[in-house]
Amino acid sequence: MKHLILTIICNFVVLATIAQSIDTVQLGQSTTAIFQTFDHPSSPGIAVTVLKDGRPITKKKYGMANLEHSIPFTHKSPVRLLYSMGREFMSIGLVLMETDGLLSFDDKVRNYFPKLPEWSKDVTIRDLINHSSGFNDEWSLLLLMTADMRSNIEEEQVLSLLYNQPQPQVEPGKGYMYNNTDFALLRLIMEMAAEKSLIDYLNEKVFTPLGMSSTFMNDDIEALIPGFAENYYGYKTFRKARFIKHSPGGNYRIVTTADDLQKWAMAINDTSSAISKGFSRLYKNTRPIPVLQSERHYTFGHVFGTINGTEIIYHGGVEESYYLIRIPAKQISVIGLGNGLNFYSPIVHLAHSLFPPEQDAQERRYFPQGQVLLNKEDMVKYTGRYFAQDVGYNSHIPSIEFYDLKLEGDKLNFYAKLAAEGFPITSFGNGYFKDLDDDTMMQFIEGEPDSVMKLKIWQEGRNKSKIFIREESKVNFTKDYLQQFIGKYYSPHLDYYFSIVMNEKGQLILKRPTVPNTYMEPTSEERFLIEQKNGGYSTFVRMIFTKNEKDEVDGFSLQYSRLMHHRFEKVQ
Repeated sequence: MKHLILTIICNFVVLATIAQSIDTVQLGQSTTAIFQTFDHPSSPGIAVTVLKDGRPITKKKYGMANLEHSIPFTHKSPVRLLYSMGREFMSIGLVLMETDGLLSFDDKVRNYFPKLPEWSKDVTIRDLINHSSGFNDEWSLLLLMTADMRSNIEEEQVLSLLYNQPQPQVEPGKGYMYNNTDFALLRLIMEMAAEKSLIDYLNEKVFTPLGMSSTFMNDDIEALIPGFAENYYGYKTFRKARFIKHSPGGNYRIVTTADDLQKWAMAINDTSSAISKGFSRLYKNTRPIPVLQSERHYTFGHVFGTINGTEIIYHGGVEESYYLIRIPAKQISVIGLGNGLNFYSPIVHLAHSLFPPEQDAQERRYFPQGQVLLNKEDMVKYTGRYFAQDVGYNSHIPSIEFYDLKLEGDKLNFYAKLAAEGFPITSFGNGYFKDLDDDTMMQFIEGEPDSVMKLKIWQEGRNKSKIFIREESKVNFTKDYLQQFIGKYYSPHLDYYFSIVMNEKGQLILKRPTVPNTYMEPTSEERFLIEQKNGGYSTFVRMIFTKNEKDEVDGFSLQYSRLMHHRFEKVQ
């Protein structure tokens, strides 16, 4: 769907079953069809390369590297990868250091940072890369005190929070929680072990040997980079993406080009190369994300899946932000690099178009073709809030994901979470609807008369559907009930206060000295949801209140998929 950043129109073109040879003309036509919305001077750009047996069989470029100055995007346009998208480069550096004897996966992290708490004495480098350390995620913790992670966060601030962390978020060595702090510590340890900056180490050991002359780790985000492709977001109307985090956990950004990624793909596919051998060693010494059962997904950005029994490997960041997709059995690699936050989905579409459609994709083919005009009475039955609480890559705690369907005038409008603006969806009959802007398909499933309404949405990119269930009744509590939560609460770990007050509407409001006031939405007894804003993004956090032996509220814990627990005590 629209993850606050509206995506593009993608035409899904199915090619013949992969054979030893590919019809390059047909592939070129398919590529042009899938990326046609980039092919104009008012769009961010993308460069696409398909390799077969190490040779390019199609190479196309679309759109602009710089919209303000009408500079075309090319395979040589440098792009800054976003955070987790650069993890595989950092991780291969770790393996090379381990191979050279500079460090070991079994090294204790406290050997490098003796001030870390006693409970972390057995945490190893392997735990950092597996996200089984138990340390707090720096961004999740600091967002409790700021609504914008673009603020500069120094290394000393993060380390101080870790030194004072009272208890682990997960059981060290066994649990799992996606955690940017782990990779922040990993980088610092690597620099101690190599006795040089990670920027210099990766350049010396990885990028220069591979001839990736335009690729480097980018700490200085204000540096001038010749030919740099500005990042943009939006749909039809584009704005510069300025959401750059300044913190230890964000400082492994990589700048690269599509031509350099071609060299990277060739090194990975060459089983005799140090890069290929390094990843083989990394797989043996780390574990896939344990909460994801349907695919083998590593925290350093490699995802192993299958389509029609054939292995397909995705390279990139979390949330399906892939710039390289490989099909080893067929010696095919699909490379795509762009400067709009909407190029990931069509790259996946292109790779998937090399296979016959899977069952869920086949189901999409039977979507009704003709629009059907509905009256208000027909549309009102679809309104409401639809929840999905699937476990994702973050942890065993499900993320809170929901959509609101509202009848406004003569249109049924779709709202992502608490977005201020919705967008209309169009009926195609029998409960089928489509967002005509980006061709996203959805189906309302009524089921039995007494069952809840369900909403099925075909997710972009990987042609899988997801089910959302309508909330049938909204919790409403009296003012007298809500009064018990009013008061002041304190976190010794953060040395920070939260205050809860009631507004004139009888709603509870969370007040923080450095964050705008936040509405607390009740979900059940002693449980609330708060929206945690982070620049242009939002996360929903659970507030779970507790009571003492006198049945009085004595505090609450905060929880979401990257924050297992953080305790605030009520101040008398």
